[in-house]
Amino acid sequence: MILFYQYDSDRFIILKLSFRILEGLDKQWSWQMKLLYKNGLIRPPLLRSGVEKESERHATWLELLYDLVFVAAISQLAVNLNKDYSFIGFLDFSILFVPVWWAWIGHTFYLTRFDSDDVVHRLLTMVQIVAVASLIVHVPNALGESSNGFALSYAAVRSMLVLEYWRAGRHNQPVRPLVNRYMIGFGCAAVLWVLSTFIPMPHRFMVWYLAIGVDFFAPLTAGTLHVKFPPHLMHLPERFGLFTIIVIGEAVVSIVMGIKAGQLKSLSAASGMMGLIIVFTLWWGYFDGVKGAGTRQLTSKDHVRAYQQWLYSHLPLTMAIASIAVGIKRVMMLPISEMLPFQGAWILSASVGVCMLSLNTIFLSSYPGRPPESALHFVYPQYAMAFLTCAVGGLGTILSGIVVLGILTAFSILQILLSIRHLPE
Repeated sequence: MILFYQYDSDRFIILKLSFRILEGLDKQWSWQMKLLYKNGLIRPPLLRSGVEKESERHATWLELLYDLVFVAAISQLAVNLNKDYSFIGFLDFSILFVPVWWAWIGHTFYLTRFDSDDVVHRLLTMVQIVAVASLIVHVPNALGESSNGFALSYAAVRSMLVLEYWRAGRHNQPVRPLVNRYMIGFGCAAVLWVLSTFIPMPHRFMVWYLAIGVDFFAPLTAGTLHVKFPPHLMHLPERFGLFTIIVIGEAVVSIVMGIKAGQLKSLSAASGMMGLIIVFTLWWGYFDGVKGAGTRQLTSKDHVRAYQQWLYSHLPLTMAIASIAVGIKRVMMLPISEMLPFQGAWILSASVGVCMLSLNTIFLSSYPGRPPESALHFVYPQYAMAFLTCAVGGLGTILSGIVVLGILTAFSILQILLSIRHLPE
């Protein structure tokens, strides 16, 4: 009995010491956490839209760093398209462009509402940057033997976004209906991307389409929650403007490198100049013509529809700009009398036309509900010009590549001349 008592007594002392050690560690941890909060190194994410003192809010340095990763992504996607500038090649390019673009969109929309720029957010952003870098590494053969790596990388990007929304929901009770909707939608999409790795090709890609559909559908179902908890209506358009500049910048680099590869010959220089004019008209049309980066309103259901029209119009716009850069570079490599391949001519002309259509759609998104007749009459000629531009591809079988590029350049200039007419009130 004495031995058992001694054993129980020793065990009790050991347990008591263990609890004291744990209690001390807990106090030490609590003290360190309080110190981190006090010093501002950890700040809970708070809903930042509509804060009066932040009406002039701009992109942070961390957001700009995140954007730089997508410079590499757009560049690699353009390399893929340049290898196969055909209808099938463009389809493959589109399949990969959509998740890359949507990865940027997800991070941007989170930041416009909940950016805290604390240690936790910076670490989570760093993990996302690594995941996006992995995504880029797998892009060259993402529809082949690297498809598993691409799917898992994208799932990691979305998982980090879900984790950030979970953190925001913990500290913002009223906004949980919106946060939960995003967490469920993006989380289910991430799971589908992971599950796709267990399915053999080509059926794997059907799961990808389903996952992207779920990803896109989540924000569309939020309805009036967008009005109740709007994104920052100055910060968000600025971020989209910066991404558009990134894509335009990639086009400029591609054209300049094409001129260099042509050893400054007159043909490559002339093609390059026309390409730069087209890129300049796209910049002018977006930032000055349709005010694509202008402040938006979001106070009613009509505003939500117009806001979603503005948002999703950026997908075909940025995709087409990247495609234009590749097409121009290919023209620059042709002899003066040689024609573009049939499919290449159609892709280039359609890309310029789609840019025009997207810009007009962005312009109409400035009007919630049905646009006034004056606005419709203003864009009718520009829509006609856009469709004519798309049809220029049919001339690719009878005209040389540089002549087709010259016609597209003329249409791009005419589009700007049409846009600087007196705007409707």
